[in-house]
Amino acid sequence: MVSILAFALLVIALVALYDREGHSAGAFGAVAFGAAVLGTMFMTGDWWYGAFAVPRLAEVAPDVVNTFVGAWLIIGGLTSFALFAIGWMLYGAATVRARVIPRSISMTILVAGLMSGVPIGIVYLAVELVHGLAFVWLGAWMLRAATVARESEAAAGR
Repeated sequence: MVSILAFALLVIALVALYDREGHSAGAFGAVAFGAAVLGTMFMTGDWWYGAFAVPRLAEVAPDVVNTFVGAWLIIGGLTSFALFAIGWMLYGAATVRARVIPRSISMTILVAGLMSGVPIGIVYLAVELVHGLAFVWLGAWMLRAATVARESEAAAGR
């Protein structure tokens, strides 16, 4: 359930970031933004299924859990990982090109996107921790940039 909340916060952070750099990111940035939102929505659905549907199935029909995994479910899960990775790789590339936030943060987002396509639990969770920390880092940078801007305005007004 924490992961589902994290995905919701990730979309909110993505919207805030796009609001800041959308004008500099151009058409590629708009496409990348849409891809990142779509991929995050798919991955949220994947985690929702695992958090709520699977435990309920195990409760009422334990045999189903053991035999339920089939081609469509595997394709759906892998599609979620792929869309999430592609969306965030594109958005990371768009932030690098827009040059509105520090390149190190943009590159962290891009690399986290690339690595999040690996559907192996420990790899995926570690990368998503890095992805989340990149947005914490970004938030700290944005707060600091706003503080510096306010201080500069106050100094210029004196």
